Amino acid sequence: MELVGLALSIPAAFVISALYSLLISRVVLKFECPIPYLRAASYFVLASFGVELLLLITFGPVRSRDLLGRGFWAAHLGIFFLGPPALANLLVLRRRRARSFTWCQAALVCTMFAFVLVVIQYSVSESLYGIQ
Repeated sequence: MELVGLALSIPAAFVISALYSLLISRVVLKFECPIPYLRAASYFVLASFGVELLLLITFGPVRSRDLLGRGFWAAHLGIFFLGPPALANLLVLRRRRARSFTWCQAALVCTMFAFVLVVIQYSVSESLYGIQ
């Protein structure tokens, strides 16, 4: 059953990433005001992902939760849900002099990233709470 969930996460992640990337490329790019804030928040989310990945590789999920307490699970879920949109923001909302991705290219990259997040989520959840 887990394999079905993993397999279905790919098309679901692509559809959601494509819709979000299309939205920010068609709507948000027309307004300059929110772009720096979205970019800053996206850097924070992806930096948090890097820290979490470093903790998971170094200590493992159980020890990381012991170090950070109950906030670990909330932060982990926040990164899981906000990671692909943060990546899409950085790919589509690049500075004008740099070449930005189209919404479709960003959706493909975000889908791959979302799949990595799903695999990490599955591993962390199984390590913390066992097979459900």
